[in-house]
Amino acid sequence: MLCVRYPFYGKNLKKDECILDIETTGLDPKRDKLVVLGLIYFDYKKNKFYIDQYFSKNDEEEIKLLQIYKEKINDKKLITYNGEIFDLPFLNIRLIENKLEPVWPENVDIYKFIKSKRKLIEFESMKLSDIEKIVGIERNDPSRYKVISKLNDKIEIRNNPWPILIHNKNDLIATEAISNLDEIINDKLSFKIKNYKIHLDSAYIDKDIGYFEFLSDKSLESSLFQGENYSFLIRETLIKLKIMVLYGKLSKNSSGFVTVNNFKLKNKGKYDINKNLISIMEDGIYSCENILNIMKFLIEKNLDL
Repeated sequence: MLCVRYPFYGKNLKKDECILDIETTGLDPKRDKLVVLGLIYFDYKKNKFYIDQYFSKNDEEEIKLLQIYKEKINDKKLITYNGEIFDLPFLNIRLIENKLEPVWPENVDIYKFIKSKRKLIEFESMKLSDIEKIVGIERNDPSRYKVISKLNDKIEIRNNPWPILIHNKNDLIATEAISNLDEIINDKLSFKIKNYKIHLDSAYIDKDIGYFEFLSDKSLESSLFQGENYSFLIRETLIKLKIMVLYGKLSKNSSGFVTVNNFKLKNKGKYDINKNLISIMEDGIYSCENILNIMKFLIEKNLDL
């Protein structure tokens, strides 16, 4: 087994947290094997953060990686990218296949959070290599599929570990770099009024009603307000806004949802539409700037802050 360690100087990771990313011979945990265990964590003995990577030179060494995994993540909160769907289930099945007890660590899956926001913010794709560009990372390393293709059953001894280790190391660094992406995205989806900061947390449209939930960093007075085409409810830090919407063409090749612009706000959507309307969703993506402006307008109009 090959073990590699690098000092790590990231900004987001806490001492009780651990970044996890694995590389495998394929996607089927019943048949495929664990090849690389990659971790970023705080070593209390050294009083430093490290990147640790463990590479199995053959299938017989897999059990060593699994034992290290169980030891290193003990009492740690994991941070992963798509770990809830792939990494953790794969590891548990490999533990069971090797007659070891599975584990169920606390896990924050960044992919899951981003997926919940994909209609509020337009992403190039959901791939980690595209998401990491948000924080300025531009990588140039072998793709996972190119390095995995060299780890098939025909190779009894894996004697070229570095391409897959480089790829895994970059995945670990990128995952740590975007581990505060919830703060970055929530900041983009927010507005300020006096000493309050309020962000758009979720949105969906059902038939002719748009439902939007906002969260405030401070409690507001519980209240209910209603207008011609909207209503909003405040319960401490939670604000629920309902808006009547209409579906139709926004341009020759585009469609979406609009609402009557009783708020007299300037439309910030991509398309030039009737000034008496304001866009709520365009081409499957919510017009968040308009939605934020509407909510801000209604709070300023109805609340004495």
